[in-house]
Amino acid sequence: MSSRCWCSAIRKPEQNVAWHPCNTLPKLSSECIYLPITSFCLASDCAVNPRVWGRKMKKILVPGTAGIAALMAIVPANAADLALRPSYTAPRVSVFTWSGCYIGGNIGEGWGRETVSIPNLAETTGVPELAGVSLPSATGNTKGVIGGGQVGCNYQFAPNWVIGIEGDGEAAGIKGDLTESVTFTDPRTGGPNTVTGTAHAQTDWIASVTGRLGWTWDRVMFYAKGGAAWAGDKYSADLAAFNEHIATSVTRPGWTVGGGIEWAFAGNWSAKVEYDYYDFSTRNLALPGTIFGVPEVVPGVNIKETISTVKFGINYRFGPY
Repeated sequence: MSSRCWCSAIRKPEQNVAWHPCNTLPKLSSECIYLPITSFCLASDCAVNPRVWGRKMKKILVPGTAGIAALMAIVPANAADLALRPSYTAPRVSVFTWSGCYIGGNIGEGWGRETVSIPNLAETTGVPELAGVSLPSATGNTKGVIGGGQVGCNYQFAPNWVIGIEGDGEAAGIKGDLTESVTFTDPRTGGPNTVTGTAHAQTDWIASVTGRLGWTWDRVMFYAKGGAAWAGDKYSADLAAFNEHIATSVTRPGWTVGGGIEWAFAGNWSAKVEYDYYDFSTRNLALPGTIFGVPEVVPGVNIKETISTVKFGINYRFGPY
């Protein structure tokens, strides 16, 4: 077997050539042992000159080992760079909700109707002969400013409906006077008798506890409400012909229904406009007083009361539960 190191490729004269240390024939540079792609040699031929083979292999292995080490150093560095890159998080979209508790204030106007009737004049006057005699009812109007506050909680569900509970109370100056002359047949004389008097009614405060049901359109809510109500009233009457003055104060229970619209205009703040109707039905009252300077109590006076209010309010909501 020849001592020359034969490569597998066939020499092409037009290509660049290089001399192989183990062969006197010119070889392609791509076939030369100096390059990383090693030419195919017979082991017995290359063993003829082992020193030359060793030197050439060292020249191949040292650069190759250095290249691998450099590559291994670059890969962790790139991985570290990737680890240090900040991750992108999509911005959180805040969804508005009416759920939460709130507190606020309101101001507005109220107007009412007071209907007074005496179904049994004998009971009222203490004159037995007037048994079965009644006085026609008389109706007077009241009006005035109201103002106060409210507190409540809402829960939004399904997804545009809101249920809640609210308590509110207002100081009031709803008042009015009624002067009326009432004529009736006096059974003692058989002739007509006329009584003239002036009645005064005043509502000092109104309070209620109600449930609310609303439908929302984003930051706008339409709602209805209803529940129990109370009013603090004062009544008095004067009959000049008898030098008589009677008066009383009473807390009247009743019920209320209403509705309104509320707009969340900024952050946790909202504004509302609301109408409420209050019905305190008919209450049979006894009014203490004096007649010709003598103490008396006048029983059997029926007073029916209804009140309507319109309020503008501002609420601060503490946020969802």
